[in-house]
Amino acid sequence: TLDTLEQEHLCCAISDKKHQPGVLQKKAWLRDRIAEGHVFRKLDTKGKVLIEYAPVETAWVPVAGENYLYIYCLWVAGSYKGKGYGKSLLLSCIDDARRQGKSGVCILSSKKKQPYLSDKRFLMQFGFQVADAAGSYELLALRFDETCLPQFTPTVKKLAIDSTDLCIYYSAQCPFTL
Repeated sequence: TLDTLEQEHLCCAISDKKHQPGVLQKKAWLRDRIAEGHVFRKLDTKGKVLIEYAPVETAWVPVAGENYLYIYCLWVAGSYKGKGYGKSLLLSCIDDARRQGKSGVCILSSKKKQPYLSDKRFLMQFGFQVADAAGSYELLALRFDETCLPQFTPTVKKLAIDSTDLCIYYSAQCPFTL
């Protein structure tokens, strides 16, 4: 919450002094995003066990949709794997979406398992289905009602940039962007 953000350990970020500028940027970014409905939920530990999600309408991703929650990150690493924490975090997001009257939950995955993307097979156990695809990337959705599924934006579907000039993508969402 805004009240606890400053004292929290952001387990997706390395906590040594070298990475503190990134951690501070992530906290500032979160402070602004919480007002938009962004949720950063983690296990009460310094391990990498977390879920981050937001309403798709305010999510910083090229996904178009209405009334869905978009999961930015579902991460369980190291000795925490295989203990049900990923399931617990995912179910908490699904429950939150239902409480908010959302039409569903969506997340980026891929046809084949890739680093830093949630495992499609894991998500399909909870009823997620492929809502859209672009190259090897897939947008998975768990739909609660008959509303339209979220989709990648047209620029994603092209899998190309319009300009041959230098193109730099930057986001303050993750401290590893420094």
